[in-house]
This record gives sequence, structure tokens and C-alpha cells, in this order.
Amino acid sequence: MANELDPIDRRILTVLQENADLANKTLADKVGLSPSACLRRVAQLKMIGAIQKIVAIVDPDCMERHLGAVVTVKFERHGPQFRQNFFDQLEREEAVSQCYMVAGEVGCVLILNVVDMEEYTQLTDRLFHADENVAAFTTHMVMSKLK
Repeated sequence: MANELDPIDRRILTVLQENADLANKTLADKVGLSPSACLRRVAQLKMIGAIQKIVAIVDPDCMERHLGAVVTVKFERHGPQFRQNFFDQLEREEAVSQCYMVAGEVGCVLILNVVDMEEYTQLTDRLFHADENVAAFTTHMVMSKLK
């Protein structure tokens, strides 16, 4: 897919990563296209999967989820068949905003936004302590968001 993108497509993607809520005319002006050409390009970028989804990044405080955490998870056994229950559970957890499968010492990194420590403790019981495939987890509490 990356080979299919020209410099204008890349500029469109860069601008949309900063603000996907721009009016088409404003986006067209920023990337140097006519509005109709810009609209066609954005539609094409969606069709080929370069733009996967348009979402709103919501301030967790507005959802009364004031406590952020980054959690690394080590698994006993690797392979999708061993982790599927864990992934299914993640889908149901409102506090889990992001999940990354990673290579290295840990297998998974989670970004959490919880209401308070009580919710965090309950979540760790459900996700980590109750899953026999979770060997260990480490939590890093977010002090501030820089980027």
C-alpha cells in the first residue's frame, strides 16, 4: 500500500492525523488541491485502507476516567490460541483504550483509563489474576500526557 501513495496522499494523511474534522475545502487548501480532487483522494485513501477509521479522541477526564496507566503483560504461552480469551475480555473492558501486541520481553502493552484505584484493582483481578496464561504484569501510572 505504501508504494501506492504519492506525496500529496502523504500530505493529506499527515494533515488528517492532526485534525480529521477539517472541512474538505480547508483540507484541500492545506494540501494544494481543488476541493473535488481532495474529496476523491480521501475517498480513495479510505478505499485502499490507508485511512482505516475516523475517530474522536476523547479526554478521559470528560468520561470521569481520571487515572491513566500503561500496563505491560507477559504471557505463559504464546500464540493466538492461548491469548484469545484475553483478547475477548479486552474488547469488553471500557477502561482499555488501546492494546498493542509487541515483540520482546513482554507480549502486550495496554493503555488504561480508569475511574479510580478500586476500578483498576477490579480490572486487574478480571484481566490478569483470573487468566492463567498471564505470567506477570507491570503497571506504570501516568503522571502527565506529553504528546
